[in-house]
Amino acid sequence: MLGAQNFPALIRELYAELRQHGSEARTVERGRWRARASELAMRTIKAPHEFLDWAKRDREWSFTLAEVMRETYARPSELAARLLVAMLERLDDERELAEDDPAVVPAVAAASE
Repeated sequence: MLGAQNFPALIRELYAELRQHGSEARTVERGRWRARASELAMRTIKAPHEFLDWAKRDREWSFTLAEVMRETYARPSELAARLLVAMLERLDDERELAEDDPAVVPAVAAASE
């Protein structure tokens, strides 16, 4: 597993893993895709406070964090996992847009630059 401080690489790794397991099926079986993403997120985030602090400081993901924080969570680990799922969903949505419009650059590509 990647180091706790390399959250952009962690997000890319999990997104690639989800894509391997059939991203096209996500539109048909969105619930299953989300359940798998949630399971990966809960298993992967070892330091939820650090992840949330990183997301607060990140210009791109701070907006996603703000959206997720509208919901109520009992523990930081639940909030961090939900945030990671929201990030993965956003990357997948952006990938679908990029396939339809080549001028769109998905965040996962921009994050790796």
